[in-house]
Amino acid sequence: MCGPETPSSTPRIGARVDFFSLSSRDRHLLGNLLFLNPSNHNSQQATHFSFISPSTTPVLSERGPVRGDASDSSDSSDSELDDRVIVSIHQTGDMTKSVHECGLLKQFTLDESSCQMCALKENLSISVGQDGIIGRRVSMMRGGVVLGDGIVGYNC
Repeated sequence: MCGPETPSSTPRIGARVDFFSLSSRDRHLLGNLLFLNPSNHNSQQATHFSFISPSTTPVLSERGPVRGDASDSSDSSDSELDDRVIVSIHQTGDMTKSVHECGLLKQFTLDESSCQMCALKENLSISVGQDGIIGRRVSMMRGGVVLGDGIVGYNC
């Protein structure tokens, strides 16, 4: 997968997306999101995710590092959503369009509860095409503002 060097402590299983800020002046790594099946590393179905933020990168909010919760964003009130990071897996991998033009395949939230490995409500296919997530654009938003985005690739 293209992107920054992967730390040796990062598992090399499943799929990964590296999130970069959208600022053209300072496009830095915000962190990466791993999609995996911790009970079967060879599985093509992700059952869990983990967000990893580099210690040298500014956190996504002033309130502290973002940790996960696989709750569906439709289960939350508007005021709660303003404090959560919405992760959207888009239908395309087109980085030339706005995230709002890329369609929506799946969506879930990351909140600030402490969660190192979070279960997904619905398994994700680690494959290309149809409902697979490989090659798709993924964005992170808070309060309607896009924080960063990237493309899902195999994490090997």
